[in-house]
Parts: sequence; structure tokens; C-alpha cells
Amino acid sequence: MGIFPTARVSLVSPNSGEQAWYISPQTLPTRPMVVSLGLAENLSFDLAMIRDYRARVHGFDPTPASRAWVERNILPDDFHYHALAVAGHDGWLDLHERYGKGGRQKGPVFQRAPCRRLSEISGELGLQEIDVLKMDIEGSEYDVLEDALACKIFPHQIAVEFHHRFEEIGIHRTRQAHRLLGRRGYRLAHISPWAEEFLYIKQETS
Repeated sequence: MGIFPTARVSLVSPNSGEQAWYISPQTLPTRPMVVSLGLAENLSFDLAMIRDYRARVHGFDPTPASRAWVERNILPDDFHYHALAVAGHDGWLDLHERYGKGGRQKGPVFQRAPCRRLSEISGELGLQEIDVLKMDIEGSEYDVLEDALACKIFPHQIAVEFHHRFEEIGIHRTRQAHRLLGRRGYRLAHISPWAEEFLYIKQETS
């Protein structure tokens, strides 16, 4: 892959286990703002951020499974659910089933979901700063990053799962995203052993 961490910061995983994410606690404010894109039926990261760091979390996932999970669970007041996809455009987003080993191949559309750009959502919610942006959005992360950075949305930390394993995406899209983030003052602080989950830290003013 040719991509290696270069930022030397302290790291912790709020939600240890198979779906663990990493953040750097040393730059978090007293009440960090977290925007979490892609929830599925696992809010372990989001709830741990609220529990351990008193975070305020806006979670986005339009899928019926996620909506049903949220509705049948009692969640803290600092978690705010939005049945909406975040994409690189406003309008509609086709969500595809996956098949084949590791879900690499694109299947049929299982849902056409409403979507908004991160810049539009930030304005509507009055988000002056995003301390942690977490993304697990099945390939849409590339367009979201490009659009957000072009609109001068610079989260302090970006925890992202890159889906270069998808056949229609490939590793070149992740390399492009990595270079773009570098030009905007981000440095890679952590990469998972299976090279899909990345943590970037904003270190320079743009």
C-alpha cells in the first residue's frame, strides 16, 4: 500500500474489540463534538465517547436496521440520531447489497436513501467545530472527504474506514484520499493491521 503513520500522538480505543476505532485523547476538548457516519447496529464507539469523554454525538445512518436498533434502545441525551445518509452531494444515494468473499462485489440496490453534504448538515446543526469525524459508509467516504475539505470543513480528527477492498473502488482511491488529506494538513496517526481503518490528525492550519 505504501501508506504509513507519521503523526506521533497518544492513541486509545474507546471501544475495544473487533470493530474498534482509535482516537487521540490529548487534543480533545472538555465536551468534544463527534459526527458519526454509518452506525449499523453497533453504537459502541459513539456511546463510549459519551461515557468516557462527555462527547456530544450526531449519528447518521438511513438504513432500516439502524433506525430499528435506535428505536428499541434507550440512548443518552447526548446522542442525536439522524435517519440520513451523508454523501458528496445533496439528493439521493443508492445503497447496494454486497456479495462475494469479504463483500467485495457490488450487488443490487436495497435502498434509495436521502443524502446531504457534510457542509450543509454542519450549517443546519450549527456545528462550529467537529472534533472527531468517524466514517464507515461503504465507499462514500471518498466523495465526502473531497467535498468537505473543498468546503473548508476540517475536523480535528478523522477516523475512517476506507473501502478499497470493493472491486469498483480499488487502492488508488485510498492513495488519492491520503494525499489530499496530507495537502490539507492531516497526518496519519494509526492504521489497523488489516489496513482499512485509519486515523488522521489535523496538525496544520489551512
